[in-house]
Amino acid sequence: MQRRTFIGTTIGIAGLGVLGSNTAMGNSNGLVNAVETGDGGIVATDDDFVISGQEITVDSGSPPYVIHNDGYSGEVTDNHIEIEAVPESPTFGIRVDGGDVDVTANTVDGDDALAHQFLSIGYADGATGAVESNTLNGGHRVAILATGGDTDVDISDNEITGLGPKSDGWAENGIQIGGGATARIRGNTVADHWWDLDDFQSSGIILYQPGDSVNIQRNSVTDNDAGIALWGGNRHNVLHNTIEVTEEDPGDDDAFHAGVFALETTNSGVRQNTITAVDGDMGIVLYPSAENTKLIRNAISGWAEPIVDKGEETKLPKPFDPNTS
Repeated sequence: MQRRTFIGTTIGIAGLGVLGSNTAMGNSNGLVNAVETGDGGIVATDDDFVISGQEITVDSGSPPYVIHNDGYSGEVTDNHIEIEAVPESPTFGIRVDGGDVDVTANTVDGDDALAHQFLSIGYADGATGAVESNTLNGGHRVAILATGGDTDVDISDNEITGLGPKSDGWAENGIQIGGGATARIRGNTVADHWWDLDDFQSSGIILYQPGDSVNIQRNSVTDNDAGIALWGGNRHNVLHNTIEVTEEDPGDDDAFHAGVFALETTNSGVRQNTITAVDGDMGIVLYPSAENTKLIRNAISGWAEPIVDKGEETKLPKPFDPNTS
């Protein structure tokens, strides 16, 4: 394993394109078509790059990324990134801008005191690929982020754990799809994203102004402030997920907690999910801007209000029993 430690220098994004050469590197050190930067990060230099088997500790400085594809296509696999300190500005563990990149079997550990906008894995600028079987622990603003039109990602079988209840720094999200991006989110385990106060909210999985037709299926979403949030975009499918709160609400009594909520979305479906709570406010919440949402055969129990329906033309099974819908 290669061990690299950031040394406290700063590198601008504009300088990344001139680093290294386009000569394919041997893979004896786990790098093919990729080089180490001056501050200890790793950047791709050509298509078909491989970044594998690296062990990297971030303990000072303000690097804009740890691993970056710089627009090239390739793979990032089996790396271990330890985050001990980051600056206040956004910093990425693995940053994918454009290209087709598979990010698989990596571990990103955030220090418990990490309070800033650290993004464990981020896809943007029309990037595509698979984010699969990664373990993302500790502090992060977002563990997996996909953003921007034409960005399209398969997100599967990842294990994501936040810091649990917190009331300073930034509210955490597990998986976030936004800015017109699309994704298929399947088989992930997402836990412990919880904001204690009533001014913001954390989510296990959140769609925030994404593209249309995002599928969220067979995920385990446990002890998050909001389990799954649909905010914008249309024709999303939330199917066969297990969403649960396993302990009493540790936060402010005025804070709002829900299994699933939806707003500014049309023709989305919430079907055959299991939504349970030891202590929770609302199992499913539909705001007035949620139109023609289909709620079908969800098993909802333990919430103060199983369903709060303020949406337009919501489709419910009839006769409707919120505990066995």
